[in-house]
Amino acid sequence: MLFILVLSVKITRWILKNIPVKYFNENEINISSKCLYLVYLHLVVSVFLFNHEVILIILLSVFYNLIVSLFIIDIKIGYLPDVLTYPLLWIGLLYQTCASQGNVVSAIYAVVVSYLSIMLITTMVEKIRQSPQMGRGDFKLIAACAAWLGLMDLPKFFALAAGLGCAYYGGVYLFYRHKTITHIPFGPAIIISANYWLFFLLINS
Repeated sequence: MLFILVLSVKITRWILKNIPVKYFNENEINISSKCLYLVYLHLVVSVFLFNHEVILIILLSVFYNLIVSLFIIDIKIGYLPDVLTYPLLWIGLLYQTCASQGNVVSAIYAVVVSYLSIMLITTMVEKIRQSPQMGRGDFKLIAACAAWLGLMDLPKFFALAAGLGCAYYGGVYLFYRHKTITHIPFGPAIIISANYWLFFLLINS
């Protein structure tokens, strides 16, 4: 467990320093190791508490490495890099094939349904309001997280993500009420919702 904890912190720090510079021409993101250790500690402990298969522990550890990095990058610079979201999707499908309660067919349907439904809804809203509503990186992140959850948990996943996103928007609007808000990252709400429901599934599996 200690090895995975230390490795996760090192990998995340490397991702935050290199990906913003290489793919978005942004400054590297510096997060203290202490903060990352605090974040990963309870995540890694939860993985070991509810899993005894080595392959699942590895896959879930990768899941947390990817979502923590995506969470921080979206908050800091407003991007969700494909180089992280695509692996998240494929590893989610692999997780579904390895987990005893997994269903890779359900996961594939979840990926397709989640991506198409959110794209359709967003496109309709954009045509009505004549302004961008959600980044395409959010679509990919939703599909990637859906691969980990499966088709039947999509409604709960969407509902919690939407609720968290609205709450975050409301808080930002109240705090910056005298300023124009041009962009609010939705990635963190998606990630928190996916993490919550995946953890819920682990407890009840």
